[in-house]
Amino acid sequence: MTGTEQRPDGGRTDDAQAARGGSRPVPSDQDLAFFRTYGYLRLPGLLSAETVDRLREEVVGNLSRAYRMPDAPASEATGYDGFYLPLMGAASPVSRALTSDPVLLGLAERLLESPVVPKPPKGVRYRDTSPWHRDSGDPHLEAVKLVCYLEPLTGADGALRVLPGSHRPEFSAAADRYRKTVAAASPVDEEREARVWPGVVLDTVPGDVLVFDVHLWHASLFGRDRDQWSLSYAARPRTPEATAAVHAYIASFLGAGHTYDREEFPYYDPDWLSPGRPTFATAMSEIGLFDQLRTAD
Repeated sequence: MTGTEQRPDGGRTDDAQAARGGSRPVPSDQDLAFFRTYGYLRLPGLLSAETVDRLREEVVGNLSRAYRMPDAPASEATGYDGFYLPLMGAASPVSRALTSDPVLLGLAERLLESPVVPKPPKGVRYRDTSPWHRDSGDPHLEAVKLVCYLEPLTGADGALRVLPGSHRPEFSAAADRYRKTVAAASPVDEEREARVWPGVVLDTVPGDVLVFDVHLWHASLFGRDRDQWSLSYAARPRTPEATAAVHAYIASFLGAGHTYDREEFPYYDPDWLSPGRPTFATAMSEIGLFDQLRTAD
């Protein structure tokens, strides 16, 4: 595990633990304070080199089976071009295991101060840029996203950029109004996106995990073909409004128009319907998520 001394530019510090199994808890008290204030964490080396290698095999191998991947790089920055796939099938044992990994679960539960339910892990090949956006504007949703890029990234080739503090409701709403004022062009003008938003670049190497509130404004500029593994968790809902928000958030992937074999690549682990399933799977059943996902699928 790792305790990290956060810097706004995402830089490393000497006391950052290099791999899982370190002596400090995840998240540390300082991590919690940083996340509450700025809406994100950068956890260097949280995943071991072996885990990253196996995740790379799952992401690249499954995407290659599910899609015909182009050889040539994207010719322009559309802001959306990419290939997306849930990693919950038999060919994704590491992703399935990490969903219920006590370190990642514990991280999400501490950040959200709640038991959680997962939005299943995905493998993504981003073909071009992602302009500034937030993953959710729903005030009833409490959720975090964990991402691991599978190659080194800097600001020059697609590293994640964040707007610190923009997860807070008033700031997030103000950024949404600003987005309407400086709408992203088509194709995306990446130089302008970098210039008119005061974002912080989070350089990463494989094994680093970035965690952010789903209301945080973020972007990825100047990058082309790059692979990402991600996993999200939502706080277990306690109100009808929160339940509806969690349903919409977790099912949103199924309505996004991705075309792949849904029998070969199921959206959730079939074992989650069996006896001995994780506690979060029981919670998913109790709030009607499995019924809703079957309908959406």
